[in-house]
Amino acid sequence: MEFSEANDLLNPGYLPFESGVKELSGGKLLVAALTRMPRCRAKMVHWWFGWLGGTDQYKLWHPRDHVYSGWENREDGQYIGASHIVQEYLAGDDGPLFDLRIDFHHPADTFDAERYDASGAVAVCARIGEQDKPVHLGRMVHFVRDTDFGCEMRSRFWLGLIADRQSGELLPEDVEVGLRRAHLNTEFARRLHQHATEEMGYLADLLPILYRQVTGDATF
Repeated sequence: MEFSEANDLLNPGYLPFESGVKELSGGKLLVAALTRMPRCRAKMVHWWFGWLGGTDQYKLWHPRDHVYSGWENREDGQYIGASHIVQEYLAGDDGPLFDLRIDFHHPADTFDAERYDASGAVAVCARIGEQDKPVHLGRMVHFVRDTDFGCEMRSRFWLGLIADRQSGELLPEDVEVGLRRAHLNTEFARRLHQHATEEMGYLADLLPILYRQVTGDATF
């Protein structure tokens, strides 16, 4: 599933690849994770990203891997258009500590706007990269849809879509391919998959009670 096929997430049912690491064209990598979230709703996930603040809250999400959380350009708890500045390990502190920048944007920048609005789903979308580099290294989507038991999150990380952070323009393909060879590997992708699976598992456990305690909204 290439990034250009992201609208396939709007289709009913599931795709052939919902969890794991897959190689894409030109040396890109796709990381996918599927998280079942009993007693949660998609609206709660949207609320979570707006409520999430500093390091103490961030550690609730993954006590082992999450180290630091800060924000830029966030107003009134709105995460769309804001940047989440984090330090985290991926799948344990036997690997490097990553300084990451997650630039959230509107789902209409990823999905067909009419189809997305009609779906009733919540998609948390971002461009992702390292804090000290002037480029984005990939795209991220957490696609959440309600189910009979609660909701489910279908996460996707397209790694190797390298774009200038300021303009958003993709770098020339030959430059992208060289950077992918230098910076992407399946071990990093494997760790990202494990981390995403673990942190969304933590979120599935804590969110139903936390959401109701903070908001007072007991509807399901």
